[in-house]
Amino acid sequence: MAKVYMIDFKVRKEEDNINAKLPKLFNEAGLGNIIDKGDLVAVKVHMGEEGNFTHIRPIHVRIIVEEIKKLGGVPFVTDTTGVGLNRPRGTAVNYLKVAASHGFTSETVGAPIIIADGLKGLSGVKIKINGKVLKEVEVAQAIAEADCLISLAHFKGHPRTAFGGALKNVGMGCVTKRGKAQNHLKTKPYVKPELCNGCGECVKFCPVSAIEMVDGKAKINQEICVWGCGCWTICPEKAISKWGEMHRDSNEFCMAVVETVLVVVKHFGKDKVGYLNFLYDVTVHCDCFPFSDNPIVPNIGVLASTDPVAVDKASLDLVNQAPGLPYSVAEELGILEKGSDKFSKITMVEYLKRFPPIVDSLITLKYAEEYKLGEMAYEIFRI
Repeated sequence: MAKVYMIDFKVRKEEDNINAKLPKLFNEAGLGNIIDKGDLVAVKVHMGEEGNFTHIRPIHVRIIVEEIKKLGGVPFVTDTTGVGLNRPRGTAVNYLKVAASHGFTSETVGAPIIIADGLKGLSGVKIKINGKVLKEVEVAQAIAEADCLISLAHFKGHPRTAFGGALKNVGMGCVTKRGKAQNHLKTKPYVKPELCNGCGECVKFCPVSAIEMVDGKAKINQEICVWGCGCWTICPEKAISKWGEMHRDSNEFCMAVVETVLVVVKHFGKDKVGYLNFLYDVTVHCDCFPFSDNPIVPNIGVLASTDPVAVDKASLDLVNQAPGLPYSVAEELGILEKGSDKFSKITMVEYLKRFPPIVDSLITLKYAEEYKLGEMAYEIFRI
């Protein structure tokens, strides 16, 4: 059985504060063992979409950063740009502005904040994989150059994978725009000539000159296209294929995420990656949403492991075992009881209805176990 370590939010005296218990969790889980003196340590965290406030707290990132420094590691706090250049997190400049507005600065987290895939999200290292879905993964440049990786994941729901935790944080957050797009999408964007009026806005927008005018109509060169810049969002005539029209099905999406994790973990080596899941403010939506709904369960704690499958399975079990909270969508979906599956119905929520129903809440974990990234059987050690 894999070992998962846990601290909870129960406080009866000052030293029970989660801030005081986090260093002990980090070290007892063996995460310090992955760091050698002088290692550049990528501390991977999602700093929240503009308008979202249920992401991980900067103070908790800082506590982990300080533990890394004590071990002689050289930490930097990192994430990657989102899909679409014109989104609030679409460039490194704009993401750093959003991060600062959420309290993430080098002063507050105690380390430099580096957007790992460069100014526009196009800087990465391409690594081949003979996967069932993917044949190549583009790992974000700064993450690829690091010596080891610590994942700090906010555990919450996700409309495609049912939930997001350690696997999602690495499998979607450690790659470039191209990597994110190919995980989500089965095809690259294409122009519908019958809708194109030849205005040329997309030609000016494309950062790699993959779009040209042919006989008065825009045409996307599929060989040059880097996939994730969001040209479909800027066309005034909606002549470029929509995001939903290019989607992979949920099974392929989950498998693509797992195959990406496999590449990242192999790049570092299993003994150079560690995982912490923060089980507080557990919403049904991910931190990429531009708002924060009410949490669906009470705050539970923080879990740590060197096994991403086990830490995600333990997190999922703890959320399911918790009572749902009134005045949240848990009440709306009828999942208030302890033991109820908290995420399988989330695409029934009004703002998630555009996503296909979730067939299996465990599908990502099953794929990850199949790829030998870890195991779902675990034992929890409470600190």
